[in-house]
This record gives sequence, structure tokens and C-alpha cells, in this order.
Amino acid sequence: MRSPLIRGLVGSVVVAATSLVTSVVPPSSWVATFPVTGDLRTTLAGRMIALAFMVAGLGLMAWAWLEVGRNVMAGQKPRLVRMATYWSLPLLLIPPLFSRDAWSYAAQGALVAEGFDPYAVGPAALSGPIIEAVDPRWMETPAPYGPIPLAYGGLVSHLTMDPYVLMLAHRLLAVIGIVLIAWTVPRLATACRVDPVFATWLVVANPMLLMHGIGAAHNDILMLGLACSAFALALNGHWGTAAVVAGISAAVKLPGGLVVIAIAAVMSPLAGRLSRFASLAIAGVVSVLSLVTVGAFTGVGSGWLNALDVPGLVRSPFSIANLVGDATSGILGWLGQDTAAEQSLQVIKLAGMLLAITLIAVLSLRSSIHHAARAVGIALLAIVLLGPTAHDWYFLWCLPFLAVARPGRRLVTSIAAVSLIFTIAAPLNSSLRGATIPILTTTALVIAVVAPLLNRLRKLHPARVVRRTEVPQPAPQPTVGA
Repeated sequence: MRSPLIRGLVGSVVVAATSLVTSVVPPSSWVATFPVTGDLRTTLAGRMIALAFMVAGLGLMAWAWLEVGRNVMAGQKPRLVRMATYWSLPLLLIPPLFSRDAWSYAAQGALVAEGFDPYAVGPAALSGPIIEAVDPRWMETPAPYGPIPLAYGGLVSHLTMDPYVLMLAHRLLAVIGIVLIAWTVPRLATACRVDPVFATWLVVANPMLLMHGIGAAHNDILMLGLACSAFALALNGHWGTAAVVAGISAAVKLPGGLVVIAIAAVMSPLAGRLSRFASLAIAGVVSVLSLVTVGAFTGVGSGWLNALDVPGLVRSPFSIANLVGDATSGILGWLGQDTAAEQSLQVIKLAGMLLAITLIAVLSLRSSIHHAARAVGIALLAIVLLGPTAHDWYFLWCLPFLAVARPGRRLVTSIAAVSLIFTIAAPLNSSLRGATIPILTTTALVIAVVAPLLNRLRKLHPARVVRRTEVPQPAPQPTVGA
């Protein structure tokens, strides 16, 4: 097992080193003037070389992860949490990978510290290094996040306004989220009668979680860790505390509150729909009260509910509603119906959300304790695919819940394939927006690295081990008739 551990660690180190060239950073930060890498980031050739090495490093991590998974399914029990820790260490102090969101978190926290309402104004209300690396598209938009990351960011901003230190502070929240996931996933798997080692491999050691979680420092990971903790608490009989934690998860990012589906299933596992609705209502009320209390206690409030449409400004190709809406809008625009084109896009997005809400309602009333994890996973996946926007790391929302829901061969293969693609293709994210040559080159590199790894998925599932009692006995020889 030492070989994949070292291979993954080398890949992580390569990604960390190349991030000093490829990541967007404030021009005034130490990264921009770091020896060698600071010079490379000023030239297209230097950035392309670093980009190629980054894709190679991501490929090494994905290869190591697949090899570990094959060993796990063959019956080995490696120390996966230790392995994930080693792979994570090189990522702790680097600039944020693949996305500028962490710089937005820092600026939004600074807004709170400066007395601005982050749900009314954007980072453009500030000046200086704190906004140098914020994505221009989010400069004027209010924060769509819950009160917890904003209040935390404001607290840290009272100590320093250095954007790099603030970014590291938000990465700490992601680390806490991964710790919670690593603690709860084996317990959830055991409760759902799934091999905890297998579930830990599929979730905790997953390079997509490590790269988009610790590397990109998305606050989605804290939301996910709290949601998993709420489910684990409910399974231990502490459904009241679980509902409170579900509200705290929603206070990071709203989809985390969907874990109340599982909490309601645990509260009344054998009840009819009326009792299940009552359980869902009770758990939901407790969660909403927790959410409102957090907003009031932190002083940030609940104005973020009015800014939930901000992420929808990005037309993501991962959202089915977006794809259908854009296609319909494009056809109507081509026919000269510009007004109808814009209206059709909004109607289709609304229809997608209504369909997702309907599916969630059905799952809430029909899911039993045996399918609670699957219900939450499907509900979160519906929000991603049918919602107004979706990013590659949004697929992490459903990962722990589907991994412990007794996944079959096809689902495991699908999860592994999505994880590989969204790990190795991550450099194609917004940091390359508008850069035609880097996008085309990186796409070719991604295809070259992903293709052989996807081919290895066919070998991910070993043949069934035959027990000694199952060894077929030789058939008796036929007796020659007299």
C-alpha cells in the first residue's frame, strides 16, 4: 500500500507547487513575487508548463486512489484517513485552486468587519488588496452564503485584512468539514450495513473532495460535514440535536438543510405518511429556528435568502435546466423572438426548481430509515442537476450519502468516473475563462490523462471471492448400466 500512498503524495506536491504559477492571487501578495514561480506566472509559456504539470499531478492522485480502491475491494483494509491526511498536507498553505471563491469569502468577511451589510452590497464597496483577486463578476453582487462563514470571516478580519491570511482562515473551515466527514462516514456506513472501509475510500480519500475541499477552500465542505454529522446524530437517537445541527448546516449553505429528510425517517421509520409528515414538520421547524437563531446571534441576519439567485448568474453546463433553457432560448433568439427567448430561459429554470422540489417532497414522505441516506443523496443531486446553476464541486454534496446507501456496481463506477473527471478537469474552471489556448491545451491534456484511468474502472470490481464451503465438488461419475 506504500506505493499508491507515495504516488498520491507526489501528485499532491506537484499540484501544490504548480498552484504558485496557475492560481489567481492578489498582485500584492507574496505569491506574485515568489522566486522562479513569480517569473513563470508572468508568461504564457510558463503558465502552460505549470498547467501541464498540474494535470499530471492530479492524474497521479487519481491513479493512486483507483489502485487503493481496487485493493480495498479485494479485502485489504489500509489506513485511509492517514493516507488522505498525507495527501492533504501539501495543500494547506497554497493559493486556492481552480476558483476565486475563497478570495470572495475573504472580501465578504471584510465587509462585515467594516460595518457593511454583505447581503446588500458587494466587495466593490471595499478597496485595497482585499479585492484584488475577487472575480469581477462577483464584485457588485451580494453574498449568497449563510451567516456562519460571513460572521467567521468578519471576526478574523478584525484581526487582519491580509487577503491571503483570510483565505487560509476559510480553508480551515473546509478542513473542519473534512474532519467531520471522515468521522461520520464510517459510522453512517456501519449503520447502513455498508463496509466502512469502502465508504471511507469512496468519500474521504477521494481526490475530488481533497482538491475542491482543501485545495479550493469551498465552504460547501463545512456544510456537508455538518449535514453528515446531523444524520449520524439522528441514527444515535439524538434527533433533536440532529435537527439543530441541520439548521446550522443550512446556515453555512442552504442545501445542507435537506438532511432533515433523513432525520424525519429516523424519527418515524415505520409510520404512515401522515406521521412522517408530522416528523418532517417538527424536524424542519427545529432546523429553521436554529437557522434564524444563528443569523440573529451572529448579527449578520437572514438577508442572504434574498441573494440565493446570485449563483444563477453563471450558466453552468452541469445544470439540466440550464442546458434546456439555453437551447430553447437560443432557438427562439435565432428566430428573432428575443423577448420570448429570455422569458423561456426563466420559465425553464423555474420549472426545473419546481420539479426538484416535487421530487424532494416525494422522497421526504416515502423514504424509510433503510433508504434515508439514498433519499438525501438523490434530493441533493436533484438540486444540482435541476437547479439554476451547478459547479463541479456541487456534486460533492451527494457523495457521502450515496456512498453509504448500499451502492451497486453501476453507481460505484459512476461515482468513481465523475470523481476522476472532475478532479483532473478541475483546471478548466473559471480561472481559465477567456484564455483560448490554455483551455484547448488543458482539454487535450485532460483527455489524455482521463481516458486510461477511466479504462481502469473496468478492473475496479474484483471477481467474487469463493469461500471454502462454496468450492464446487467434482460431479459423480455416471454408473454404467447393466
